[in-house]
Amino acid sequence: MALKNALILFFIIPLFLTGCLDLRASEQIPVPSTLLIADDLEAQYSIMLAFSQAYPNEITDIEFFDDDWTMLVNGERFFYANGRFLPERLREQWENFLPYDFYVYPFAGTEAQRRIFINNPVYSVGSSFLFDALHNSPTENDSWDLQEKYSFFGVKMLVHYKIVSKLDIISARIGAAAVFDNSINLWIDELHTGMPSFGWTWRVIAGTNRRSNHSYGTAIDLLPRDLRGRQTYWRWNESGGSARSSAFNIDNFYLPPRTVIEIFEEYGFIWGGNWALIDTMHFEYRPEILILNGFDVKMESADCVLNDTD
Repeated sequence: MALKNALILFFIIPLFLTGCLDLRASEQIPVPSTLLIADDLEAQYSIMLAFSQAYPNEITDIEFFDDDWTMLVNGERFFYANGRFLPERLREQWENFLPYDFYVYPFAGTEAQRRIFINNPVYSVGSSFLFDALHNSPTENDSWDLQEKYSFFGVKMLVHYKIVSKLDIISARIGAAAVFDNSINLWIDELHTGMPSFGWTWRVIAGTNRRSNHSYGTAIDLLPRDLRGRQTYWRWNESGGSARSSAFNIDNFYLPPRTVIEIFEEYGFIWGGNWALIDTMHFEYRPEILILNGFDVKMESADCVLNDTD
């Protein structure tokens, strides 16, 4: 409960803080920050526990050590470090790094508030150290070596080998659902099977210095062959498209069927259409975000699920 309240405070309290960018008195931009729970040890433990539940093979040994919560990430000790999640060698330098934002998912604001985010993007995404260690990918070459070729309903891409079984489950579940829902068949039929639909690509998140999940091969973009005037990624509309206009409407965006989104979420993937900075083609494996927001994420293997459908 303490964590749930803290997550809500990420979006509500900053509306009244003097540090927010002031547009109009009633339209200030919330600035999410894990600093809001810097002194809440229960909330911090809940975050660490969510990570261990999300990545049970990579994250172990959560303990309160040297006056801070810590966890082993593939054998390396990481400290909570005021929301920065830093290895021991950098722990005392926490003020040099941005905190992680364990944001409310799905986005809980109004469409008017979403327009404020889009027109004045705010980032609070932390450093790359944690996910570099989590995915064994501190360098581009390290990450490249962990990628596998994958075809998702004909969309060819490279993905981290550890999410292949997840995508196998998801595609099997979507295929089964398509038998009873023709909108899913239509969505599959219009998928773009070549670039720019993709998985792995080594790059940072636009507007930040932290690596995108695409750099680890844990994010995929699923685009249609023809957007037919629909929008999909907010940055593609910076010159005045509907995502940045006062007439912003989610119905103008390319939207996968709701069942597809729910199946991805069930197996640990968040959908970019549920972000404030909307990206409706984007899915990324972030089970800890879902767990922290009360989702029931399935962690079983592909073999178990596929055998159940026989």
